[in-house]
Amino acid sequence: MGDVRKKKSNAPFLRQCFVTAAVSLNIIGHGAVIGFSAILIPSLRRPESYIHATPAEESYIASIVGIALIVGNFIITALLSFVGRKTAHILTIIPILTGWFLLALADSVAKLIAGRFLQGISMGMLGPLGSIIVAEMTEPKNRGAFLTFVSLSLTVGVLFGHSIGTYISWQQVALVSSFITFTSLILIIFAPESPSWLISQGRYEEAERIFHWLRGADEEQNEELESMINAQKSARKSSVAGQQLSIRVRTKRFFRYVNETFRKPEFYKPILIMLFLYIMFQFAGINVISSYALDIISQVVGPEANSKMLMVAMDINRLICNILAVFLMKNFKRRIVLFCSGASCILAYLGKAAFVYAKHSGQLPTALEGQWLPILLLSIYMSSLTLGISSVPFAISGEIFPLEYRGLAGGISVLPLSLNFFIAVKSFPVLTSAIGLPLTYVLYAGVVTFCLVFIFFLLPETKDRTLQEIEDTFRGLGPGDRRSVQPLKAKEGAEMMRRCSSHILY
Repeated sequence: MGDVRKKKSNAPFLRQCFVTAAVSLNIIGHGAVIGFSAILIPSLRRPESYIHATPAEESYIASIVGIALIVGNFIITALLSFVGRKTAHILTIIPILTGWFLLALADSVAKLIAGRFLQGISMGMLGPLGSIIVAEMTEPKNRGAFLTFVSLSLTVGVLFGHSIGTYISWQQVALVSSFITFTSLILIIFAPESPSWLISQGRYEEAERIFHWLRGADEEQNEELESMINAQKSARKSSVAGQQLSIRVRTKRFFRYVNETFRKPEFYKPILIMLFLYIMFQFAGINVISSYALDIISQVVGPEANSKMLMVAMDINRLICNILAVFLMKNFKRRIVLFCSGASCILAYLGKAAFVYAKHSGQLPTALEGQWLPILLLSIYMSSLTLGISSVPFAISGEIFPLEYRGLAGGISVLPLSLNFFIAVKSFPVLTSAIGLPLTYVLYAGVVTFCLVFIFFLLPETKDRTLQEIEDTFRGLGPGDRRSVQPLKAKEGAEMMRRCSSHILY
């Protein structure tokens, strides 16, 4: 009997692992997309290549994903609240699979850019969606660790693309990567719909069944489920759902709804937080170094360095730190992890800038010559990025948006991530050519510092809190306020009454 109980107690955790695996495997394919340009661009420079690109075209091949991300953001924002999480997740597979096949068959720069653009659309769709799915389907005590698998999966994808790209052609890399995406599609098909989305649609019985399948049915889980259902019932009662209204009245109410929504702190505060988190994420350089790894290693370490070997070594370092980040997110507060890694990133940026400047100006002390110091600085830099800067934003993005606005706010907030992906990746070679690598690093360090200052004052702690508790925090509700709107315990079959400490609730 003891074994049976243990098996039952482990079942919800394993089911949450399955749902997370479906998201993670899809994101691994996206990591391969990010790292693909580091393999593709040097290959196009070879004399035997049948496709040749100018420096401007190379930067577009690397950065066009950022523009496509914005398109994907708009698509998923329009779909997320209507088709559900599962259907939206399946739809993210179509553009990236098409993109891989187009890249594998490409015979011109235009087709390369088109394939990358399609993949960027898919990444833009999954950007807000992946974290939302994981957050909604996992319990609070493990949610941070599960959400860290988003950044971990990106790391695995980049490492996978960089590693196999050192042995096989970029066309073969595209074909192999497409199998990863197809496998994720199989897992998605067998994954359930999100209980939170079903609750938002008024499908309470179906939501309860899936919620208990994912999370179990103990008292703590039942309280969380009841809290979500009660909050949504109250919201639906105050809405105009189901009323027969003219187009004129609906349009007027829609604009009034938008105006009122953008004034609500539970809507605009999470968006502001994610704005600064995503700007910091991009200018910390995680996608820049993934896209231009070989060029950066050559500039920092030196042209005599084995760039391909160091690139894979950096990816392995990133993977190890990402695994460590899962432990950190489970055991330490989000703010502590974020600000410690942010400070390390700034110091690493300034250290690399000082080293490259001293080396190029001939002021580098003899004791610091050689490859050990730049490799150490790159290692510290990659560790700082992975331990917090690339893991905390994805975790936070799945936690801080209210259920009512999760699709809209998630889509809006991820736009800065997409736009700054393009700006950071596109501008990096331009900046290094115009002002040099040291000043570019100083500029990026300044952007990261600026964002961390704002985040320090805006971001609440979310670790081990339910999504409803986090939502209530942005609404300005404390524990006492939450109790005032909870149902009184009533006998079965009796009408449920609601506590009220001040205003009458209709």
